[in-house]
Amino acid sequence: MRVLEFGDNKAAGYCGRLFQLFGAEVVRIDLPVRPTPNDAEIAQDIYLHTGKKRCAIDYLRESGETLLARLAAEVDIVITDLSPIGLDRLGWGSFPGKLRVSISPFGLTGPYRDWQGAGPILLAMGGYTYLMGDPDKAPLTLQADYVEYQAGQFAYTAALANHTFGGGARDIEVSMFETVMSLSQFTTVMWTCQRLIRSRHGNRFENVYPVSLYSCKDGFVYINIVPGFWRALVALLGREDLLTDERFRSNTGRQQNQAALDEIINEVFAPYTMAELLELGQREHRFPIGSAMTLEQVLADEHLQSRHYWRSVAVPGRGTVKAPGSAFRKLPLRSQPMQTWEGEATTDG
Repeated sequence: MRVLEFGDNKAAGYCGRLFQLFGAEVVRIDLPVRPTPNDAEIAQDIYLHTGKKRCAIDYLRESGETLLARLAAEVDIVITDLSPIGLDRLGWGSFPGKLRVSISPFGLTGPYRDWQGAGPILLAMGGYTYLMGDPDKAPLTLQADYVEYQAGQFAYTAALANHTFGGGARDIEVSMFETVMSLSQFTTVMWTCQRLIRSRHGNRFENVYPVSLYSCKDGFVYINIVPGFWRALVALLGREDLLTDERFRSNTGRQQNQAALDEIINEVFAPYTMAELLELGQREHRFPIGSAMTLEQVLADEHLQSRHYWRSVAVPGRGTVKAPGSAFRKLPLRSQPMQTWEGEATTDG
């Protein structure tokens, strides 16, 4: 399978990354003149584009547009996150390609078609930002390119399914705004069925308790105690009396008495380290608990190491760096092959 990728909104880059990780030949087209990247941008470039073939084509000029179209005619899938206005300039409706996949902030039709939009903007417009943070403070948002990556993943899934099963589509479009809306879980359902509007709850979850973040000796742990795990948590706390305490016997009671329950949990957790609580919770009492790990701890995590998750990327002039690998791999799991990041292309076209 051959894939052609161009545009610079991160979504097409992530879509192409997924194709490359599973063995497709991916050609990444960069514009020849770009600002000098900082270290964070270089790191993201390594993450998104290692293993792809790269060349520079100025498709904003007629000669470059002709060359881009010629390359598109020779591949199986064309992926772009160029804006709808940019696609209009290329004549996207008649652009070559067996399967053309576009990813844009609001889709190729509708009143917002030509609006600008990045992840935080779309999270705000989709209602996500309203739900994040403490109830008495300003809303929060997600960092990095969460929405772009999710949209790229949807594009990958749809394109691969169409290519594999002969879906017959010539064009697939992904709206990043609709990607946000499709991930809203039960927010809209709560309003439709119960006329309830969700609100901000900080680290807590509004319908089940205790689902929250708790401090311990060397950091924080997060627990997710749906009713079926309540007895297991009580056993770890060593407080069998909580099973008969009217305040905590039901999920509703635990929700109504969150402050009192938090005080009990924090007092018991305080002497333990994160590692000790994970051992007690996961192995001995068997309920969902996880530590709030630092980046250094994530990089050294024994589980990821044993599953050969990380891949090594040779960066010219900088040596070898550890980079995230693929979340989906063939069995049995093996070390992911070393690859070399080639940087941005320097040839013009």
